[in-house]
Formats: sequence, structure tokens, C-alpha cells
Amino acid sequence: MTVTLILTALATARITRLITTDRITQAPRHAILRRLDEDSLLAYLLVCDWCASVYVGAGAAGAWVLWGTTTAYLAVVAALAFSYTAGFLASRESGE
Repeated sequence: MTVTLILTALATARITRLITTDRITQAPRHAILRRLDEDSLLAYLLVCDWCASVYVGAGAAGAWVLWGTTTAYLAVVAALAFSYTAGFLASRESGE
């Protein structure tokens, strides 16, 4: 249970980054932002890590409760957790 919870937390961080920051999702994020008033709360949600993580975390917690013991769930959150961990560590390398 603890491992699944940790993987889910890291998966939450990865999904949040995909929504708010990553270049791979930049085009759809900017397309949505162009359609919104720049002062809207939804626009802010799409660029605020802290804000988006609340909603992503709520969804992840629900998924964890419903499917947390299944192999498929573990595979998905493990892949996201591994991705987040690798990206986090790579961003802290000295450039060697």
C-alpha cells in the first residue's frame, strides 16, 4: 500500500507538470489559453502547478481507491513516477 501511495504521488507530480509546464503539451495548453480570458481561473489553473496539483491529486486519490490494487493501475503510475523521477534527477545534473 505504501509503495502504491508513493507511486501515485509521483504520478500526480508528473501529470501536473504535463498540464502546466511541459513542452509536449504546450500546443494544446496554448490553444486553450487563447480561448480563455487571461484573468480567468481556468487559465490560471493551466499554468499554476500548485493549483492544478489539487485537482490532479484528487483524481489520483480517487483512482487509487478504486483501482490501486490492480496491475494495470500500478503499471501506469509506475511509468509516470519513473518519468517524473528521471526528469527531476536529470534537471539537477551538472551538465557533464
